[in-house]
Amino acid sequence: MRHHYSQFQKQVKKRLIPLAIAAIGGGVAPLWAQTADTLDTIVVTASRAQEAKREVSGNVTVITQNDIEASTASTVADIIVEQGFNVVTTGDTSNVQIRGFGNLSMTTEYENTVLILLNGRRTGTSNLAVMGLGNVERIEIVRGPSAVQYGSSALGGVINIITRRGKEGQSFLSAEAGIGSDHLTREKLAFAGAKNGFDFAFGATNYKRDDMTTSKFGRWHHSSVHDTMANLDLGYSLDKYNRVGISHNLGDIKSDLVATNGGIRGEAAAVWSAGYPSNDRDNPYRHYRKKTKNTALTYTGSTPDRNYEWSTTYSFGDYDQIYWDPGQPRFSGSRSHVDTRFFNAQGGYNGSLVSLSVGLDRYEYDIDAYDVESTMEDIGGYATGKLRLLDERLIFSAGVRHDRYTNKLKGDSSHKDRQTTGSVGVAFLPVEWLKLRANYAEGFKMPSPSQVAGDGAIYYSPNPGLKPEKSKTYEFGGDVSWRYVDASLTWFHSDWENKIIGLSYPGGVCSGGYGCYQYQNLKKAEIAGVESSLRVDLGKAFNKSWSLAPYASLTWLGTRKNKDPNQYFALWSDPANRNKKVLPNTPEWMASFGVDYAHPGYKIKSRINANHYGERYTNNYGATRPSGYFKKGGGTVTNLSLEKELVDLSGPSGTLTLRTEIINLFDTANEMYWGYPGPGRSFYVGLRYDY
Repeated sequence: MRHHYSQFQKQVKKRLIPLAIAAIGGGVAPLWAQTADTLDTIVVTASRAQEAKREVSGNVTVITQNDIEASTASTVADIIVEQGFNVVTTGDTSNVQIRGFGNLSMTTEYENTVLILLNGRRTGTSNLAVMGLGNVERIEIVRGPSAVQYGSSALGGVINIITRRGKEGQSFLSAEAGIGSDHLTREKLAFAGAKNGFDFAFGATNYKRDDMTTSKFGRWHHSSVHDTMANLDLGYSLDKYNRVGISHNLGDIKSDLVATNGGIRGEAAAVWSAGYPSNDRDNPYRHYRKKTKNTALTYTGSTPDRNYEWSTTYSFGDYDQIYWDPGQPRFSGSRSHVDTRFFNAQGGYNGSLVSLSVGLDRYEYDIDAYDVESTMEDIGGYATGKLRLLDERLIFSAGVRHDRYTNKLKGDSSHKDRQTTGSVGVAFLPVEWLKLRANYAEGFKMPSPSQVAGDGAIYYSPNPGLKPEKSKTYEFGGDVSWRYVDASLTWFHSDWENKIIGLSYPGGVCSGGYGCYQYQNLKKAEIAGVESSLRVDLGKAFNKSWSLAPYASLTWLGTRKNKDPNQYFALWSDPANRNKKVLPNTPEWMASFGVDYAHPGYKIKSRINANHYGERYTNNYGATRPSGYFKKGGGTVTNLSLEKELVDLSGPSGTLTLRTEIINLFDTANEMYWGYPGPGRSFYVGLRYDY
């Protein structure tokens, strides 16, 4: 990326920057010369090509390696919470919402409206609980639709987990082991390096915890978890500009949960009638296992001047979901299996005035769920471009994509459809540290075969007329990266058409024993709100060697309406009330705030982080309350991490560091989803060796 500093820019800095600072900061002195580099951070997710964040017209969040190291997180789900996103964890499953989009119960990639990627490719799952942090370099989050770049399922946003690669002269080794509450054990290992054109990187995380202790309910019987996650990346550089690589990702989580939907608060009516009390050691329970494997073959290349770049990726893998009763063979219960194949070819030109990129995607899911086999296929072509004016201070962007997809149930006819989506945006940088942006983007999610054809009349009846979900999002915002201050503010509005939901279907014939349902479309829904973030480094402000940085991020969904007059969500307080305004399981507020502290002299780092979630409507599937949605209050959970370097084994021997964590410091009731609370106050102590 070229950045030209002409006489025009010098005049802008000389004349406009002091005025802009005075207007924004109330007369603060013009200290623009020491700007931060946040806007120059290189990201790849927003356009599927390397670009500076300063050119992106949408709202992008980057979780850096420093954020990961300071966090108490073991999985991607844990660290996403610290950014103020709504993450719901139920046993071995963690799903996320962005701007109110995101399925909190389905973990398959093709049935979700937030797309989870690994190094830009699909893996078949949206379950963040099987995504580890052992070899993660950074996580890029695009808020809002990204269908032009990624196709179906990128309705509400994209989370791209980017792993490390070995680099010549930058080899490292890190190993950590520790123990904690509820017989927690955690091990981490990561290493990387490069030599003679070969590069390698490996990272693994393993943790195991017995039954959880909650704040309000005490010991939650049958809630143990064992999670193993690993990533391996190998590559060979043919020369400075061409590389071939292979990478493999594994996630394997095992857990126990009660055998019904009641969670810890109470069991279904059938269990109550058998005489089992709530949350009892003798309650019936099941073993659960979710496992993902994915392998990718890649080739990237460019011309020596980097003006022309190209890449190809082919990946394949599977995602398994299994549960079975104790004392029975593993495959005696229920199993859902998805085989995933993904291909992408992309090429582009990147000049100082114009950038162009074109690409082709093909992805296929072979699904075997509840002994019903089906296939989903999608072929999509896309083109994106940028136009840079005023010495790269005014950047226009646009893109278009066309997809053709097919759903096919084995032995049944195919369901075919096509979709065209577009996006346009503009970013304007009047000064180096300020970006103003506006963006319009479309998204869609095609219905899955089981949503169209049902599941063989077990729980869901077919709906051949089911339409794809669509969204249109407008957003306006700005970003500031000035000296010791980083801030962002965005307003967004999304019109959601044909939202796919599972509703009770009295006219159906189902054999599952829990009623009959059907996937139907909400014709219209509306979501609008504000996102903001602020970080101030007081150490940098006072030219100190230490860093003390308070920060906060907030998402407020001021509008979250169901606008379909023919569909409604019954309220527990009044089942006959046709509440046309509420979208269930969508918090009004999500916020994260805290303080980072680091002192190089004392060799100490610490973070205290609080996560707040607001009121939302949720449901209870147990027997302690009549059916229907009810309003559940919010709460705040605070985590603390502290690490101190104990020994500096100078030279090639590395360092030894003590790390301590307290989760839910104030022992707050922590229940993001009714019946499935998070842990009460718990601790972790570990030793880490870095070389």
